Parts: sequence; structure tokens; C-alpha cells
Amino acid sequence: MTNTKITKEAYDKKSEEYHKKLISSDGSFWNNFLEIPMRKILKEISKNKKILDLGCGSGIRTKKLFSLNPRKIVGLDLSPELIKIAKNNFSEIEFHSGDAKKTGFKNSEFDIINSDLMVHYFKSLNPLFKEVGRILKPKGYFVFSMHHPIYEVTKREKEKNKTKYLLEPYFHNELYKWKMLEGMELISYHHTFEDIFSSLKQNGFVIDELIEPHAINSKKKFDKKHIERATKYPSFLIIKAKKL
Repeated sequence: MTNTKITKEAYDKKSEEYHKKLISSDGSFWNNFLEIPMRKILKEISKNKKILDLGCGSGIRTKKLFSLNPRKIVGLDLSPELIKIAKNNFSEIEFHSGDAKKTGFKNSEFDIINSDLMVHYFKSLNPLFKEVGRILKPKGYFVFSMHHPIYEVTKREKEKNKTKYLLEPYFHNELYKWKMLEGMELISYHHTFEDIFSSLKQNGFVIDELIEPHAINSKKKFDKKHIERATKYPSFLIIKAKKL
């Protein structure tokens, strides 16, 4: 069974639970940790632009893009069940179910392609980046987030009352398994910075901005363990790439 099929079946099976998780955790530490820098990037470039939210899930973050005053927003996700939820909750947005490597959209159709935490599901980045480059206009932007390459090879161990972070082998493209929800195990792949950069360059992109989010400033009180981890160790990587 391919990882595409495994991922699709996992999200289809847990679509309602996953949607509720996103709603209940809205404004939480980890959402803010990622969304604040992503939103800052998109706010600067989204006005009057046509945007594709690639890997849009149940449409919650797609809806948030409306506040950035785009000309049009379209959402696409691998899971038909998540797209059903998105259509039921956000009928004003155009949603499609499909494969990010073969979207079916026209050449140079979008000004911006946004993708939250989807890239790491692909072992080879070239097919994905090639398709993004095909449907993105020249000088358009591909803004995406993924698991940080260091986070993927960092092992946590408890030692007395402290947590130690140990770096495992880095130079590989192997899979790793992780749990989104109870009974929902997902497969992702490790990518080095060199692999990410080379795949973007090969498909006609240059990196315009790269962000490794740190702990956020917020009036809300968060778990001190989360704050300490996010201050000292990377969890996510955000890249703004421009199509030549």
C-alpha cells in the first residue's frame, strides 16, 4: 500500500475527530506557534491574489485566508471525507478532493500556493514541487510549512526530572511514524535542508524567506514544557519560495 493511500485512509477514517481537534485547539500554543509566522508572510502578498490552499484539510485554515483579502481561494485535499466537512462548513469556498502531485488545475492558474504541514508526507519532493510549479504563475509564491529536518531526527529521553534531546543520524530519506490521534498513525519522511533546497531549485524556485519559528509571545498561559521546547529546539520549518 502506498503512503498516499495510507494517508488518505487515515484522514478519511478520522475526519470528524480531526476536524473537532482543530476547532478545539484553535488559538492553542502549537497552532499559534506555526500560524503567526505563516500569516505574516501571507499577509504581505495575498491581497487581490488567487490562492490555492494545498492540503486544506477540513477548511478551517482556508477560511482564515479570507481575512487577507485575496481575489479568490480554492482548497484541495487528498481526503474526500475532509472535503465533505469543508464544503458543509464553508460553502462560500471552492473545495476539491485530489492528489497534490496531480491536481488537475490549469497551467499558471494561481498567484500563491499555500500548504500547511503536508510536504513531509512525500518521500520524493520533486513530483510535488513540479506540479506546484506547473499550476503557479511566474513570479508566484509557494509558501509551505513542514516538520523541521532536525525535529524529525531528534529523540527525546527522560533522565530524572529532565528531558534530553539526542540527535540521531541525519543524512537519509527514511520514513518515520507518528500519531496524530488515538488509532491514527501516519507515515512521513525525513528530508535534509539540502534535499529541500535542491528539489525547489530543480523545479524553478528560489527561496525568498525561511523561518524556524520560536516560542511565541502570548497573553495566554501555556505549558512551561511547551515553551521551553519551542524556545530551544525547532519543531517546524516555513519556506516562502518564488517561482522564476
